[in-house]
Amino acid sequence: MAGMLLATVFLSACGSSENAEVSSSGTTVSAADQADEDSVTKNDGSDGGDTLIIYFSANNLNDVDAVSSSTPMVGEESAVEWMVNIIHDEVGGNLVQIVPSEDYPLEYDASADLAKTEADSEARPAFNNLGIDPTSYSRVFIGYPIWWYRMPMIMETFFDTYDFDGVTIIPFNTHLGSRNCGTYDMIRDREPGATVLEGIPISGSDVGKDSSKEDIIKWLNGLDLD
Repeated sequence: MAGMLLATVFLSACGSSENAEVSSSGTTVSAADQADEDSVTKNDGSDGGDTLIIYFSANNLNDVDAVSSSTPMVGEESAVEWMVNIIHDEVGGNLVQIVPSEDYPLEYDASADLAKTEADSEARPAFNNLGIDPTSYSRVFIGYPIWWYRMPMIMETFFDTYDFDGVTIIPFNTHLGSRNCGTYDMIRDREPGATVLEGIPISGSDVGKDSSKEDIIKWLNGLDLD
């Protein structure tokens, strides 16, 4: 099960997206969740109105009362969400969750097994309507964990769905020893028309530490986003 997050290999080219359902607007959705736009988007009026922070975590669930053990937590935040909130505090902008059309299992082993099956089959899991067009922002922070030597397959669906030409993409991720596992270069391959800045990987064992928060803030300051 540790292989779900421990990754050391470079990623290969993107596969087909035949398993994804795509709406006329280009957003990957499940039919049942087409009208659920407002539930996954947060715009708190912060500065950074041309900035989007979008992220996936196994803890992004349709069942809001469920409690997942399949992702590291810091209090009530998933590890990825902990990074998201630090970034949002520093740069503002809109927050959007990538919520799968079907929730991942709450129990770790079952979630890991499903993620492995998806990776082995090059699956393209559908996600709920985002409620926004992420390509309409000039800069987009994109966060995810490393699963089974790569980014989760739902992120492949995301990059299959959207063309980020002219957009600045800033990736970030959690891991258990593999850092970004080549995924930043993978995003550059998937989105050749975008400018993909160097991201930041944070180990799950370091999530929640003041030193890691300082590393994230230092990284943001070094991006020269103004």
